[in-house]
Amino acid sequence: MTIALTACASGPEHPAVSPLAQISVEEGLTEAPNGVDELAPAEVLQRSLAAMRATGSYRVTGTTVGGNTIDIAFKDGVGSVGTVGSDTTVQLVATPGAVFVTGDPESLATYVGADVDTTLAGKWLLISPEAASSFAIFADGSTFAAAVLGADDPEGLTAVREVDGVPAVGLLFPQTGGTLWVAATGEPLPLRLEEKGASAGAGVITFSDYGTEVAVTPPAEDAVVDLTKIPVPGATPTPTP
Repeated sequence: MTIALTACASGPEHPAVSPLAQISVEEGLTEAPNGVDELAPAEVLQRSLAAMRATGSYRVTGTTVGGNTIDIAFKDGVGSVGTVGSDTTVQLVATPGAVFVTGDPESLATYVGADVDTTLAGKWLLISPEAASSFAIFADGSTFAAAVLGADDPEGLTAVREVDGVPAVGLLFPQTGGTLWVAATGEPLPLRLEEKGASAGAGVITFSDYGTEVAVTPPAEDAVVDLTKIPVPGATPTPTP
C-alpha cells in the first residue's frame, strides 16, 4: 500500500506554517493550555500517538496531493472499515487475520484479473496473504498511526493556531515538508496532517471521531469469494488509496 503522506513524501525546507493553517490563525492564542508547546517535538509526537491509542478508535479521512482518497474508521486491536482509492475505489473490512474488499468490476479486476463481471460482481473478496500484505497497514489502528505519523521525527513546532476550530500546535517535518497538527488543549490528539503543497482539496488528512464505536464486521460467508483458493493470474499489484 502506497500512501503519499508525510511519512513517504519529500520536499525542500518547510515554511513557518502550512498553507491551510495560515488561513485559520486566531489572534490571541499564544500558548498551549496543555503545555505541549513547551516540550521537544519528538516528545509531543510520542504523547500524541499515546493519546490516540488510549481513545480506542478514530476515523481518518482525506485526499493526498497525489489524489489518493481514504475514509477509514479504526478500532484499535480489532481492525477497520471504510474505503480507499485513486482512479477506482474499494470498500474494505480489515482485521489482523483477514482482509475483505469489494467494489465495481473495474476495481476488483485490479486484484483478480479482467473477467470479474459475472463471477465476482457484488461479492466480497477474501484477499490472499500475499495481496493482503498490501493492506496490512489497515488491520490495526496503532500500526496505521505509527506508519503514517511516526515514521520520521519532527524537528520543530509552530506557534499555537486554530485548526478546525481547535487550538493546535504544528509538528514540522523538514525533510518532507509536512505538518502534523495536534490539539493544544486537553489530550494532544492528532487533528490534521498536511502534506507539502496542501490545498483545500488535496494533501490534507483529518483525524476525528475519537472514542466513537466502530463495528468491524466481516461480510457474511455466502457473500465472500476466497481468493486464497482461486489461482490469480500474474502478480497482484499493490493497491493505491
